[in-house]
Amino acid sequence: MEQFDHHSEHFAQHWRETYAELRRTCPVAHSAKHGGFSVVTRYDDVKRVLQDPQTFACGRDLEFDGHVTGGVTVPVNPVRMGMMEMDPPDSQAFRRVLAPRFSAKAIREYRPRLVEIVSWTVDRVIESGRIDFVDDLANPLPALVSLDYFGLPLDKWQLYATALHKAAYREKGSARAVGELLADLRGVVERRRSSAGTRGDIVDRLLTEEVNGAPLDEETVTEMLFMLLNGGIDTSTALIAGMFGYLGEHPERRTELAADPSLIPGAVDEMLRYFTPGTGVARTVLAPVELGGVELRPGDRVLLALGSANNDPGMFPEPDEIRFHRENNGRHLAFGYGVHRCLGAFLAPAEMIVLLEEVLRRMPDYTISAAQVTSYPTIPLVNGYISMPARFTPGARVLTGFDEQLPIRLEPAEVN
Repeated sequence: MEQFDHHSEHFAQHWRETYAELRRTCPVAHSAKHGGFSVVTRYDDVKRVLQDPQTFACGRDLEFDGHVTGGVTVPVNPVRMGMMEMDPPDSQAFRRVLAPRFSAKAIREYRPRLVEIVSWTVDRVIESGRIDFVDDLANPLPALVSLDYFGLPLDKWQLYATALHKAAYREKGSARAVGELLADLRGVVERRRSSAGTRGDIVDRLLTEEVNGAPLDEETVTEMLFMLLNGGIDTSTALIAGMFGYLGEHPERRTELAADPSLIPGAVDEMLRYFTPGTGVARTVLAPVELGGVELRPGDRVLLALGSANNDPGMFPEPDEIRFHRENNGRHLAFGYGVHRCLGAFLAPAEMIVLLEEVLRRMPDYTISAAQVTSYPTIPLVNGYISMPARFTPGARVLTGFDEQLPIRLEPAEVN
């Protein structure tokens, strides 16, 4: 497997069978691509690495015998991804600042606003009887929810969603778009500095809290927000498209969920397991270690194939089947594991649950135009779709008093 390349079009088209073959024959396989790395494919090995930050590091700019390496992607991204690319204790110091706003309790309290944003997004298309699940739903919704929850301007959603969406599959010009996003984000942070502490949102926390006894400068705040946006937008975009694509192909499963909404939370976990929108994360070996029968040395790079781990039959029997009643689907690694587990592990499923409820209720008969569905040509970071058009029986809008362009209430909510 010296030619294994998760950036290739062949891998994007055949990742399931590629990983299945590696799990059977060489679960920790070496590739000569991108400077050389090992790809880890079995669930137990991936989980072991994720829960051992002392041996497997996330940090960038690590030096081994004069060679600098590191980071959570292969090859390393040009922009550091906040605390995702830091190691304890620094990563945990930043996590303590952000974690309270991503707790299960905080997300439950946000649910009414989440319902508003989902309803507004569906309202935009409901009267037409036509939808592109990517352009009309999967792109705008995660961006709007992320910007709203973090405390960033909602009118920036198209810039942010488009830049991160295209960067995920490396479309030409996407690096420039990400640069524009970062410049805009810096400007927002600079403008918010003078009023820091008045809103109580995530931008406020980053501008007012201290890490290791010192306040965060604006560049660090920008970096942390960029990390959150990367984690919260295109991975959710990919899952939304994958989820509705599957239910479009299997209308009997759609009917099953519509008839028993109590199945929806488990279905979302199972979709996260099956599709694993964030395809993998990297680590750097800090000390000699044996993994899957392979000896690794300090400075070696390993790519943790989350998509493979989540489809490992040793953990999930008959993994190629989507089972809403699967007993252990909550043990998937789509959000990682251990000290670097994704902060959005409560927010993203809540978003998917509300969205599934809304679509099943308001456009239950949608039919996807299969010939026009386009998936990402490459999936080095995220496994998603470029387009997924569909038709359905038109319906009526449900929200009143909202801006036509953004989910902002213009009139007071009715009091029952």
